[in-house]
Amino acid sequence: MAFHLARTALDLAGYPQPRFNLSAIEKAKKINFVQNISEDQADEMMRLVDDLGYPIALKSHNRPNPSVVKMVQSGHALAHAVYRDPRDIALSMMDHGAKSRAKGSVAFAEIETLEDAIKGIRNQCDSLTAWLRLPGTLPLCYDDVAFDTVKTAQRILDQLQIVGDAEQIAHVVLNNRFTQFNKGKRQRYLTDMAKSDAKAISIEFAPLLNRFIKNRHKLPVDGRIQLPPPDQLRISASE
Repeated sequence: MAFHLARTALDLAGYPQPRFNLSAIEKAKKINFVQNISEDQADEMMRLVDDLGYPIALKSHNRPNPSVVKMVQSGHALAHAVYRDPRDIALSMMDHGAKSRAKGSVAFAEIETLEDAIKGIRNQCDSLTAWLRLPGTLPLCYDDVAFDTVKTAQRILDQLQIVGDAEQIAHVVLNNRFTQFNKGKRQRYLTDMAKSDAKAISIEFAPLLNRFIKNRHKLPVDGRIQLPPPDQLRISASE
């Protein structure tokens, strides 16, 4: 949804965002979806942007590799770091795993149990930290993107420094874009997860929950570095 908000904000501001013919864009995807970007591919993107005279929106699930880091640190790119309550992520991952196994798909098919999901989330904490190290990165909580979409659209407009109608952007995205919406329910863990499991996750991920969920409205919104102390998005068992 964050990708579509940025893409739609640019599109409605007069900066068309078709699927671009770039080597870094996944060929099987209908959108501008990228994973690892090589130096040559980064240069190719910059040439396209120079020719267009305006930015393009890209979606990625990867942590930033050196080429992406260079693009952001040099000011040639902005970033969004989207995160979510790990209790709700776990439920969503298990849903996705069950659907994939039923369809014979590979993505997330290995996620069968809560512990499978938690292992993946622990690894993703490193990805979040890697993005938050970079200047110009806007932290976006899933709950705000999904359930306070107009305000989030305005934050993205402010970051991009373009004029637009946040309500119109939110309407287009919610009604006309494929956003992979699952349950569409805030704080699912309260009703869909055993209290003992929710408590265990809240203890392990207390630093993440406290800083980036409960106190997210206190975070700077101007792209200043949001990096927490090393390895402190969660509490390991040894601690």
